[in-house]
Amino acid sequence: MRALLPLLLFALVVASGCDGTADDDLDPQLVVSASLGVGEALPPVALSEVAPLLGVFDPADVAISGATVTVTLLAPDGSAEAVYPYAEAEAGTYVPLDGAVTVLPQRTYRLDVQSRDRLTATTTTPPAVDLVQGPPADVVYGAGQGPEVVITRSTTAERRAAFIASTRALAPADFQEVIVDGDTLYRSVPDPETFLPVPIVRRFLDCEEETGGTLLCGDDPSDDDFTTGTSPIINEASYIDRGDGTLLVQVPFIGFTFYGPYVVRLISVDAALEAFVESQAVQSGGSTLSPGEIPNLITNVEGGLGVFGSYALVEVRTTLREPSF
Repeated sequence: MRALLPLLLFALVVASGCDGTADDDLDPQLVVSASLGVGEALPPVALSEVAPLLGVFDPADVAISGATVTVTLLAPDGSAEAVYPYAEAEAGTYVPLDGAVTVLPQRTYRLDVQSRDRLTATTTTPPAVDLVQGPPADVVYGAGQGPEVVITRSTTAERRAAFIASTRALAPADFQEVIVDGDTLYRSVPDPETFLPVPIVRRFLDCEEETGGTLLCGDDPSDDDFTTGTSPIINEASYIDRGDGTLLVQVPFIGFTFYGPYVVRLISVDAALEAFVESQAVQSGGSTLSPGEIPNLITNVEGGLGVFGSYALVEVRTTLREPSF
């Protein structure tokens, strides 16, 4: 999940929103990125500032150094139960002094940052997620809605559970650069132990079938952008509450890009991450809104931008098989 946050925050770092503000009027607000994983160590905190929309983006230019950063575990009455100070490991990246502290489920944490401005945010971690039943060892692409996973219910009295499914292909086909009519293309290397992209990805990459069981593609399908996938938010309209304390979640096929073995993570996200991801999807063109109607990203940060969220996850494995016609 931590790997997702820099990607989610990229649009936020390079522009403060779709409000029509010119670069000359840009307010270089602080931007924070941190997400607590239940049962995991306290995460690093990334601190930067908004960069001009039309400028060349260089993370080193927007990193904020010299800040005072703490994460506080709050007691039920809102008082400080434990305070965890952070230190700057490199420009703009802060790590906890005590690396052995584990994030607890269903507890509230507060982030405090003091730099040129004061920034604060809180998150309440979701319940831990336990695997009850994994998907079948083999799943045929396109059969049903996607691999089915049964997990313990990650619901609290305040809100229903919401998930993101993250997938990674473990044995995608190798591709090599070739020059065809002066253009750089990518040809798959024939190997019975590797697996080619699924049809929707082949169309996206404009791949053509070649003799010998190879593909010729305009972009390199072996890039991480194509071998990994992330679903939209999976909420109560998309999973089944079985009434016995468990949920049946279908991982949509849209997150699978290659045939073959996969690692799949179901990530239960808190309210802050859910709102941030959904609004980021709208920012990226995931709606029918015209540019002038697109709202700014939703952030739970006071005194700046970004997200301080939390999650719990469970990991399973399965193999995606090509349908036989």
